[in-house]
Amino acid sequence: MSDKKIAILDTAEDLIAVNGYRSTTTRMIAEEAGVNVAMLSYYFGSKEQLLKALLDRHTANVKRLLEQITSKKEHPVTTFRKFLFAFVDYSFENPKPVIIAIREIGLLNQRPEILKDLQKTMLEVHGMFINVLARAKKNGYLRNIDIELCVLTFSSTVESYLVNMFMFEKGFPFLGIEKTTVDAMRERLKNHLSTLLDQMTKDSAF
Repeated sequence: MSDKKIAILDTAEDLIAVNGYRSTTTRMIAEEAGVNVAMLSYYFGSKEQLLKALLDRHTANVKRLLEQITSKKEHPVTTFRKFLFAFVDYSFENPKPVIIAIREIGLLNQRPEILKDLQKTMLEVHGMFINVLARAKKNGYLRNIDIELCVLTFSSTVESYLVNMFMFEKGFPFLGIEKTTVDAMRERLKNHLSTLLDQMTKDSAF
């Protein structure tokens, strides 16, 4: 991918995360990225396709990260815990695409061609989580749980926590949780998810 294309994607991510998709124009993105609108159109065709490319990049990065962990062939519960921690770390270091995806879900529902591609990639990522849990369950390391809902519980917790932390200056106004440092919030989330996983396994030593 060319430097100009990366610059356009990075700029679009910054502006859409702050202003929202509808309030961010291609002209704004082009000016901030130091290119003209014609170049933006050449690379992406339209603002919708630019949004799709932005979200595709995010899910591809997550998938690649999880594939690196899977390749080590460790105990399935250990692998799943590493999945969770890696997902938390990546999301905290790259919060904007997560915020954009959640904020613009209504828009995506109106654009079935974009939503279909995004769903395909997301299903591949969720499928990796599901496969690891299924392997753990097959080996007797999980109690009687619904694997798909378990993955949804973990992923939704991370996404909700992240959105609240970055969108509300003082933390979680509806829960009374005070916002501290980013690192402290990240570790608190990891500890919580790890405890949940321990409660689902027969042996919390993993």
